[in-house]
Amino acid sequence: MTDSFPFFRFGYHVVYDPSITNALDFAAAHQFGYIVPDLAVPRFFPENMNQDLRRSIKNRAESLGVSISLHAPGEGVDIVTLFPEIREAMLKRISLCLELARDLGAKRVTIHPSAFPSFASGGQLGTFLQDHLELYRNALLTGLQGILDIAPSDVQICVENSPMEKLTMEVLQTVFNERKDLYLTWDILKNQSPAHGDPASVKQFFLRHVDRVRECHLHDMRPGGRGHDRLGVSDLDFMEYVRLLAKHDVCFTLEIRPRENAYESLMMLKQAWPEKPRV
Repeated sequence: MTDSFPFFRFGYHVVYDPSITNALDFAAAHQFGYIVPDLAVPRFFPENMNQDLRRSIKNRAESLGVSISLHAPGEGVDIVTLFPEIREAMLKRISLCLELARDLGAKRVTIHPSAFPSFASGGQLGTFLQDHLELYRNALLTGLQGILDIAPSDVQICVENSPMEKLTMEVLQTVFNERKDLYLTWDILKNQSPAHGDPASVKQFFLRHVDRVRECHLHDMRPGGRGHDRLGVSDLDFMEYVRLLAKHDVCFTLEIRPRENAYESLMMLKQAWPEKPRV
């Protein structure tokens, strides 16, 4: 345990809170350094926040000393679509999210890279993706580049492993080789699930690019349950990852609901925090 626990590096995922202002007040009262409103929640849609409300939220955050990051909508916002009219709509929605990030003074926006399509054949996984590999490679590359090109210079775009398929990692490597303005969000629990990508390959990818990781999502899952539970309900050694990432420029988002459980997990992390993390 350390007496200098860096609360500013810990935030929580805002989903069920009645408003962003209410979330800021809760965060300040419970020592969270930031909040992450999820823009898939209808009351947090950018079009539901006029300029007066945006200024009020930003001012409230600054007065409380609580910063803001955002999570872009995942479901329904398909970055790898081959349909040009849907890609245009995707970029329009992301553009609205990025405008909101700018107005709120948000530091990061996390996006999901979308899953690639597949068609079973003979009762097994077919070759559809391999048959159209370059089309989907270019679709993801074009989508990511389009988002980066419209992002404010002071907002970090972070790609989460939700999912992180082999082709996704290949495209991200291409972008990393060409640009310095794309980052990563590492969801530790999702990294344990083959449904979100081969666990060993994904972990190695993040370890190779740990300098690109800007946010870490922490939540747990009890046997027979679902994710986004409080830490410690399974045998997952999340502290292995916390100790590693504590040495880097990474913030930790507790994607735990309800938010009272996120606070309990924050206190657990405070007790287990490394003595001398090198930041």
